Amino acid sequence: MTQTHLGTPGEDKPRTGTRRDPTDSNALTAMSNPLRMRILGILRVEGIQTVGSISTRIHEAPGSVSYHLSRLSRAGLVEKIHHHDGDMRKSWWKVTRHATLLPAARRPDDPGAPHEATDPFRRSAALSYEQAYERYLDAIPRLSADWVEAGTSDNAVLRLTPDETNRMIRDLTEVIHRWSAVADAHVPDDPRTRQVAVILQAFAWIP
Repeated sequence: MTQTHLGTPGEDKPRTGTRRDPTDSNALTAMSNPLRMRILGILRVEGIQTVGSISTRIHEAPGSVSYHLSRLSRAGLVEKIHHHDGDMRKSWWKVTRHATLLPAARRPDDPGAPHEATDPFRRSAALSYEQAYERYLDAIPRLSADWVEAGTSDNAVLRLTPDETNRMIRDLTEVIHRWSAVADAHVPDDPRTRQVAVILQAFAWIP
């Protein structure tokens, strides 16, 4: 199994008991939309949110946000909850799982190939990553110099065997996990920190 994350878990992530089930076709189909993927990412990164707060973040009408949340809810990816503030005018939502687990990619003619919902999901995820980077580029004029200098966009094309590629991916994943522990040690409101997106992709290069 390859594991694809759509966001770093937010404060509401339980340290134990988080659902890690392989993602079914209904969930993948629901996520195969860049806007729904972005809404899901906000809930995973920022934790529990209202329709209004999501609407403000992504500049979409509350009705549109509610519609996409209902689609994600029917797929079992998010759920509506009662919040302690007691304001019945607000609709609060949280994620039900903090990671998307996908079967390894295979050729479509392979008898063991994953179901047909996987390809649209991967394509939507690729578009979502591109849009996230474009939002970062748009925000550069508003970022402090140290945060601009802290960003990177790099690539390399390496000649490797499939086994070597998998070993490299495991090594890189271990690095991300190590820095995840550093991130978890920060208090949520530490003014020196902000959410940092790390997108790891490795695939056969097609010129």
